[in-house]
Amino acid sequence: MARKRTIPDEDILKAAREVFVEKGFAASTRAIARHAGVSEGLLFQRYRTKADLFFAAMVPPPLALNDQLRRTPAAGEFEAALRALAQEMLDYFRAAAPILLPLMTHPDFRFEDFAARHPQSAFVSLRAELVRFFAANKSTDPSGAALVLISSLYGIVMFERLGVLGGRFPEEFLQRAMDFIWQACRPAVDRAKLAP
Repeated sequence: MARKRTIPDEDILKAAREVFVEKGFAASTRAIARHAGVSEGLLFQRYRTKADLFFAAMVPPPLALNDQLRRTPAAGEFEAALRALAQEMLDYFRAAAPILLPLMTHPDFRFEDFAARHPQSAFVSLRAELVRFFAANKSTDPSGAALVLISSLYGIVMFERLGVLGGRFPEEFLQRAMDFIWQACRPAVDRAKLAP
């Protein structure tokens, strides 16, 4: 009869994530094992390599936007819905940045490989969900709109992490940025109203 595992994988991954966030990929497996309260041998029984442990531990947290993304706002409410969605995404990127930065800077990180291993992660599913949201709201270019929104918000968070403007952009700047994003993402019918 197999021996019962005394510590769940989730606890090991949580401990590994905490150490990797603090020390980066250079963190030793010995430090991770100590933090998890297990032997280094147990880590390698469950995860073949340190890189396997790293990529399993550094899956970004879930993003609970699905309900917002699946509903189509009433006429005239799309801009308000987009701004609310953008604020939730900005909050998410701010919270997930400590995990995303080490993940994306790991020398072996390849998005396609990560997506294949973790197809349900927020990092993978967000773009597809946004494309559907923009298409349902009749944006001229749903794929482009999704890319503009993700890259703009993630870029803002990365500049904040670099300490720009004291590490937190003022609300007025964020609203001006959203004005530009709205101009790029607004529905085709709204663009027709702007034509001379």
